[in-house]
This record gives sequence, C-alpha cells and structure tokens, in this order.
Amino acid sequence: MVVGTLVWWSQRDTAPYALRDTPKVHLTVRAATPTGPEAEEVAREAELLLQVYVQRLQDGDAKDLADIGAPWYTGREAVARDLISKFGAQAGRPVQAVVADPVTPGLASVELRYGSESRQTLDLTRDDGVWWLAIGNGDPVKR
Repeated sequence: MVVGTLVWWSQRDTAPYALRDTPKVHLTVRAATPTGPEAEEVAREAELLLQVYVQRLQDGDAKDLADIGAPWYTGREAVARDLISKFGAQAGRPVQAVVADPVTPGLASVELRYGSESRQTLDLTRDDGVWWLAIGNGDPVKR
C-alpha cells in the first residue's frame, strides 16, 4: 500500500510531454517586471512546456507541436502549422520568454522574444496541474 501511494505521489502532476535530446533549445524564462509572485510561479511551472514548444517549432512537425496544445481545444494542428511557418526558423536562436502576471489562476500569457527580430504572445492554460498551450479553438460553444 505504501509503495503504491509513493508511486502515485511521484507521478502526479507529471507533464505528458518531454524535452527531446535534439534540437537543442536556447530559452531563458523569467517573470515580467514589476510582477507579483504568481508570474514567478508560472514561469517556474511552465518552463518545460515553453522549452518543448520552442523545440517543436524547430522540428517543424505540426502534429508534435499540436500535441502540447490543450487537449480540449480543436484545430490545434492547423494553428501549429501556422506557428511553425511564422516562428520556426527563429526558434533555433536564443529565445527569451517573459511571463506576465496571470489574470486568473490557470491562465497565463507569455511573450516570446526571438532576438530582436520578432515577438510572439502565447496563452497558456492549466488543467490538473499540467500547463498546456492555448492553441486552436477552446470555446466549447463553437465546437
């Protein structure tokens, strides 16, 4: 019983995505300034997701990128193709992610800065302790 409980405890809030060995990701994640403790917490918690996002952009595989989108969103793969088209070539360079104060718990906004060339704002959503990209259509009324 104790072993089963320890296994469950160690696996809770485990992200269903992981960083791969290649391509290498050059990403710095920080909270916006001035900011409250919530942005710092989101920056820590969402760092893996943001690293995986930049890596998937570099890979150029829309399905893999769509897989880190919130599962309840529709149309993720089409949006992923568009994101790869716009930002994929820049994702191999150093990228800075700046996390804004969340407006509400479980929803966050991140500005990705691709050198001095361009900026992208990503919305993130959290469910059961896992951060996801809010890409596609998440409105249940429009499904």
